[in-house]
Amino acid sequence: RVAGGDLETRIEPQGPEELREVASAFNAMAGELELARQRLDAERRRLATTVQSLGDGLIMVGADGAVTMCNPRACQLVSDLRPGVAPAVVGLALPPVDQALREELLIQHGERTLALTAAVLEDGEPGVVWTMRDATERARLERLKSEFVATASHELRSPLTSIKGFVELLAASPDLTPRHREFVDIIQLSTNRLVDLVNDLLDVARLEAGAVEVHRRPTDLTEVVDEVTRLLRPRLTDKRQDLHVEIAPDVPRALADPSRMRQVLTNLLTNAHLYTPEAGEVTVRLRATDDTVVLEVADTGRGMSAEELEHVFDRFARGAAEHGRTRGTGLGLSIVRSLVDLHDGRIDVDSTPGQGTTFRVGLQRAAPAGPGDARREALRGRRVLVVDDEPETAALIAQRLAPFGVETEIEHRGDVALARLRRERFDAVTVDILMPGMSGFEVLRAMRSDPALAGTPAVVVSVFSGREALSGEWVVSKPIDAEELADALGSAVLAGRVRVLACSRPEQREALRAVLDRLEITHEWAPSPESAAAACARHRFEVALIDAGLPDADAVVRALDLRGRRLHRSVVVFGDSNGRQGFARLDAEPLGLDDAGDTVLGLLRAADSVTTG
Repeated sequence: RVAGGDLETRIEPQGPEELREVASAFNAMAGELELARQRLDAERRRLATTVQSLGDGLIMVGADGAVTMCNPRACQLVSDLRPGVAPAVVGLALPPVDQALREELLIQHGERTLALTAAVLEDGEPGVVWTMRDATERARLERLKSEFVATASHELRSPLTSIKGFVELLAASPDLTPRHREFVDIIQLSTNRLVDLVNDLLDVARLEAGAVEVHRRPTDLTEVVDEVTRLLRPRLTDKRQDLHVEIAPDVPRALADPSRMRQVLTNLLTNAHLYTPEAGEVTVRLRATDDTVVLEVADTGRGMSAEELEHVFDRFARGAAEHGRTRGTGLGLSIVRSLVDLHDGRIDVDSTPGQGTTFRVGLQRAAPAGPGDARREALRGRRVLVVDDEPETAALIAQRLAPFGVETEIEHRGDVALARLRRERFDAVTVDILMPGMSGFEVLRAMRSDPALAGTPAVVVSVFSGREALSGEWVVSKPIDAEELADALGSAVLAGRVRVLACSRPEQREALRAVLDRLEITHEWAPSPESAAAACARHRFEVALIDAGLPDADAVVRALDLRGRRLHRSVVVFGDSNGRQGFARLDAEPLGLDDAGDTVLGLLRAADSVTTG
């Protein structure tokens, strides 16, 4: 009876002493089992009450993909959700489990934004427990913040664009006297510094929203070091600090965004200056390893304890400067860390209390320069329509493109520009976003929906960058960098939005990276079907490079969702052909590894019509 669940059963002790002792022990055991069951039932009821009253939704999904349990809050957030029904049936698209195990993910379900996390059941029946929170209000506030940042950045940076651009044009004039040229150089350096300061204020919010962009290209960091140290040297001199610059001979170019690297070095050098006492030393070093360009900033300041080192890159984490005073906003190093991460680089720090600190940034080396830049050559003789509501900025863009052999026409209104695009032939267009009347968004939407204009390359030149509405478009931020503008426009003319998804084994990755970097093709890595699907959900790709040697290559191909809007979408499979690595389009003969990048560019150039297949 006890084995059947009747724990109230007892035995009357009788017979020999040994049997009476056994009976007493049995009764004690049954009593303890009954108490344990009562406690277990009480805990189960308590847990059930807790789950039912949770403010967050809780869903348990079994191995077959169906819901095995859901609390009332989950049913409120997702209508028609009930045990026995798969979440997808009621329109709930759960994200990949491996991603939800690492971080909270946001998904859109109807008019609600839901924040999801996951936990895998390891005991008993296999399954996944999903925690669901209504993040609609949080998402709304994030959008409001983004709109505020965009508006504020437009108001702050538009005047700086004119100042920076025309000062650079003035500096290029051969009529300046040496004294005037010195003044212009100082204005130019100070303007760049002011631009960096404004960007620091805005980048914190953008980094938090995941909206900061870097435009990597082969960059001579020697010039970055020279510019930043020249600008900041007077500050160190005023504090009687010695600034040493040590640049190794023949340092190769790094694959980096020069404006962002100026920001990184400025923040690191400013940090060293603040935390180094008078008569101290600050050293900037630039050197290279086999595959990395290394930038170091070392100081002889107060150093950091182990606890400070643990939080050195946290936002608003500030140490005490000389004489115990707290200096800075505590944002500089967090911005540095985020920018280095966006470069796929690495940052390390070594520090000894009382002796000093060294920050070390490692960036990927750029491929050796070829005989010519196809992007610049592609601009020669092109006719480009510049659309910007500010006459000074439009004139500046035209001036910037003139040295590259570009013929420009200017319009200040979106509707007039669109009518002109439909009436005349232009090879490309640059467009501002925040314009009165017809905005740049509306101009782009009208172009992409018009078969006659859908293939026209467009470059967004605006302070407003990084939104989903611009996903896949070429974007150049204000203040305008002339080389960045030319590179983006030339790339757009050559191949529209050059964005390639590369899926390969680790041993193939370096060879493939070298080929794509040599041609400066924007690409993203995805080693698994799940990561490929997630990448396609985040970005629009025109070409996917698939390693046939992946154990789940077929699943990767099935997971692809190439959503490029202007170009024909293509899948290029590469693998082993006759014992050597090769590339093959699905309907073509294998090509050598060195031809991979040119193959991709060829596919992008060849397709000049919009397709949806």
